[in-house]
Amino acid sequence: MPAGSKGIHFLIKAIFIIFVLSLMVAGMLGCELTGAGTDYSGPMEWLNGWTEALEQAQAQNKPILINFYTDICPACRKLDQETYTDEELSAFLNANFINLRSNAGKSTLFKRYGIGAVPTIVFNTPDGYDKKYEISRFTGYRDAEAFYQEAQAALDKWQS
Repeated sequence: MPAGSKGIHFLIKAIFIIFVLSLMVAGMLGCELTGAGTDYSGPMEWLNGWTEALEQAQAQNKPILINFYTDICPACRKLDQETYTDEELSAFLNANFINLRSNAGKSTLFKRYGIGAVPTIVFNTPDGYDKKYEISRFTGYRDAEAFYQEAQAALDKWQS
């Protein structure tokens, strides 16, 4: 390998490491971008704690919708700003699910479900919190209509 290429490889690795470390530090400091985070203020009725969500789901006999997100995820913000603000969708979700927001960068719940990318939406039975109670899931942005179809399919599967 020529002497100059070793320097370039080192520089590329150093830049990559600095980038990864800066993302980690931003996550640890709780950096939050508009539209993401636990201060969501739209028509969706979100819970932020798993215990409360599970208790409500069991008391009301409803499945749980878990929205795994991070503060730095553009698709997560788009869900907040465009999909969850849809009045018909939010009314359907609020009526049929217990809705839980879980920051995959700050909670350990994502490990139980093997979440590798965000946003990931998991539909879960009210029986417990673990992958074995999962009804279905999808990853990535969905507009209100596509989200409704996913949610309705999960509800139908749970009720059957």
